Amino acid sequence: MNPYIVLSTSPTFTKYSDKAKKILETHNCQLVMIPPQELKDNEHFKQVLSEADAWVVGTNKVRATDLEQASKLKIIIKHGTGIDSIDLEAAAKRGIIVANAPGTNASAVADLTIGLMIAAARQIVAADKKTRNGFWGPVIGFDVCGKTLGIIGLGQIGRGVARRARGFQMNILGYDLVHDAEFEKENGIQPAGLEEILSTADFITLHLPLTESTRNLIGARELALMKETAFLINTSRGELVDEEALLKALRNKKIAGAALDVFQIEPPINSNLLELENVIVTPHMGGYTYGAMSLTSEIVAQSIVNVLFGKPPLYEVKLGG
Repeated sequence: MNPYIVLSTSPTFTKYSDKAKKILETHNCQLVMIPPQELKDNEHFKQVLSEADAWVVGTNKVRATDLEQASKLKIIIKHGTGIDSIDLEAAAKRGIIVANAPGTNASAVADLTIGLMIAAARQIVAADKKTRNGFWGPVIGFDVCGKTLGIIGLGQIGRGVARRARGFQMNILGYDLVHDAEFEKENGIQPAGLEEILSTADFITLHLPLTESTRNLIGARELALMKETAFLINTSRGELVDEEALLKALRNKKIAGAALDVFQIEPPINSNLLELENVIVTPHMGGYTYGAMSLTSEIVAQSIVNVLFGKPPLYEVKLGG
């Protein structure tokens, strides 16, 4: 029997997990890795895609035109959570299952969010640079303990941030379309509207999926509501923030600073945000820890095998669901 072809355009799939490799190997799957930067006009990619039974997606987009030549494809699965880069309608029309691995990197992203909050408040990156250049003296920052944290989006990551923030004795304001009164009570979260969070929080962190209603959720109007001593943290999706409006707010010191792990265009080579001293930037690394990447790969591999052998994936994504 010919092996099943598993195409991966996620460079980290199976990289940190021998278990994920064994799951594929023991089920007659042949893995073909193609780096995302080599996809454009790549004949080898097109050929593999036409033969692939499964496609593991990283940060690259999956378009309807890609699927026109994927006649054998049974499953497209995101090596992670966000599926906004996948044309769900086109996949559904072709009867291709779409799946992801939600929650596997929630702790990792929550950890980074707290780290960025502290780094921004205490100017850790700037202090590191100054010290390396011979400076020795106080670098004045903002307090974190006892301050007000506004969490916009109380999914698994937002909840993880809330749990960690309790250790800093923070006042926590939470916004989500779905209220979980029990969780909010257990973790000392005060439900609040967007405007209340924006106008009162010392730190605001975003944890929402990208949809048409959340695109540019934080724009000029929203930034104007924030306190001049407040910080914005985004480890979710770059498109949630109007970057031009954020640039103006930071340049004009309308807010104290920002910490960004995600951007509208990645990598943000030409972004003027990179020139500002009151911005900390990281390369969309929120979910990248050894533990998170191993678990993600294992769930992805098992979902692929499930589908190839007539079972549902562990976490199927339904169109409109």
